[in-house]
Amino acid sequence: MKTNLPFLWIVGGSAGSFTPVRHFVQQVPHRESLAIVLCLHRMRSPRLGMVEALGKTQGWRVMEPDDKTSIEGGAMYIAPADYHILVEGGGYFSLSVDEPVHFSRPSIDVLLESVVRAHWPRAGAALLSGANRDGAFGLYLMHQAGYFTAVQEPTDAEIPTMPQAALTLFEPQVRFKASQLVQVCLQALSL
Repeated sequence: MKTNLPFLWIVGGSAGSFTPVRHFVQQVPHRESLAIVLCLHRMRSPRLGMVEALGKTQGWRVMEPDDKTSIEGGAMYIAPADYHILVEGGGYFSLSVDEPVHFSRPSIDVLLESVVRAHWPRAGAALLSGANRDGAFGLYLMHQAGYFTAVQEPTDAEIPTMPQAALTLFEPQVRFKASQLVQVCLQALSL
């Protein structure tokens, strides 16, 4: 594994998560020691690019990674439509067209499980609003492996199914409201 890998912060969500993610992207302060991965359920053929849809950021390099793109600090990566995105131990992403998981590709579970398999040195993840269980088991595996985990309060989520599914499996380090996502990210980074 490469040395000097950044802290990896993953945000997963589905229905009801786009607005909180857009606010997070526009407010999170730039850190060269931090790489952010946004894994959101999206249409297979989106009408508008996700990079453009999220709007302006505070100094971040924002991109949809290709297969074998290096994971670098100071960058924000958006899971491409209709691909699973995985973190590899060599410090890069791989993309897969394996079958959807929980009817989703990209799948949050696939991404989170890959972080655990890659033994990424420092990472954390937050799970937001969504209408299925994707992300719940992957976040549980991250929690079991000692990574920082956070779940949106179901009462704060537009659609509580996804965060509630995670909370039936385990108790994360933090439960948060969507408006607190930046603070939760910075809390995880400081540990």
